Amino acid sequence: MNSKSSFGRLPAVFMLILSVGLVNHVLIVPVILNVAGRDSWLSPLLTCLIGILWISFPLYGTLKRLKEPFWTMVERKLGRAGAWLIKLPMLIILLGIAFTALIDSISWSQTTYLPYTPSYALALALLGVSLFAVKKGLRTIAFTSGILLPFVVILGDFVMSANMPHKDYDYLKPFLENGYSPVVSGALLAACSMVEIFVLVLYQHHIKKKFTYWQLILLMFILVLLSMGPLMGAIVQFGPTEATKMRYPAYSQWRLVQIGKYVEHLDFFAIYQWLSGSMVRIALSLYLVKELLGVRKPKGMAVYGWVTLAVLTVLAQIVTNHMISYRALMSVYFYVSGALILIVSLAGWLAAVLSLRDRTERIPVLKEEG
Repeated sequence: MNSKSSFGRLPAVFMLILSVGLVNHVLIVPVILNVAGRDSWLSPLLTCLIGILWISFPLYGTLKRLKEPFWTMVERKLGRAGAWLIKLPMLIILLGIAFTALIDSISWSQTTYLPYTPSYALALALLGVSLFAVKKGLRTIAFTSGILLPFVVILGDFVMSANMPHKDYDYLKPFLENGYSPVVSGALLAACSMVEIFVLVLYQHHIKKKFTYWQLILLMFILVLLSMGPLMGAIVQFGPTEATKMRYPAYSQWRLVQIGKYVEHLDFFAIYQWLSGSMVRIALSLYLVKELLGVRKPKGMAVYGWVTLAVLTVLAQIVTNHMISYRALMSVYFYVSGALILIVSLAGWLAAVLSLRDRTERIPVLKEEG
């Protein structure tokens, strides 16, 4: 571990909350509402049961056994060619994380406050900032998250409190009006976003101390609350029927905020919240792609940056012209990405267990030879 690039557990958590929090708090909310309707707020609670099992074995089991960077361990165990059996799905996941965050940020910006700005201009701006952060390193991204997140949380608490007069909790009843099936379907979707916590394994070698089991459980509950809040808020403020029709329920709650008779239209604060999460999410995923590909030298970083900027900008321009098809694919995307992360986490856990076993068996042999 390089002391100049390492950081503590708190900045690591802030970075993860901003990254995974964007999908839990914003991107996946309309998908869960569409699947589970009135009972969608129960889905994150059910996810806790799945999350505890997953954290207890693949995630914590891998983290506590790692004595080196994750990809170093995988290559040592499977060889450089064999390591791509795990690297390739993870590469697809990380690029998918960056691309979906980019597309949704562009679409939301054009829908709300920049309707006449071309997609490529927004893509260049957001990717430019994110790639600059990638160039500066993960420590910079982590400490930037530590500055951004407190204000994101304060604004979130503000909008929740300011909208209390608009909330009618009777909209939550009757519970389970369509049975358990919609809630379970919503829980599976919520779980697919929750397993993104696995990226902790990919940058644990930059963190000064390892996470304990209970710290990971606490992190999971924080992310569950980040999903539950906007789901419940959308239902109690707009009703279940109207909430399921919304593309951006979390943003719509900002448009209701009013202070007294004369202060309203405070939804510009949502721009800060969204772009903070989006920038960190894109920067973190692109940094992890850089590490996965083994890009280290300045010349390689320059090539990686320009190629990434060009390819993602062109793709963003194409996809934003076909947003109806993109939105139809989003629910499928969450299932696919969740399944891939689950497979990678199980494979990584198995590799970590076997790697530690090899080390413990090698030590007595070395002692005998000595």
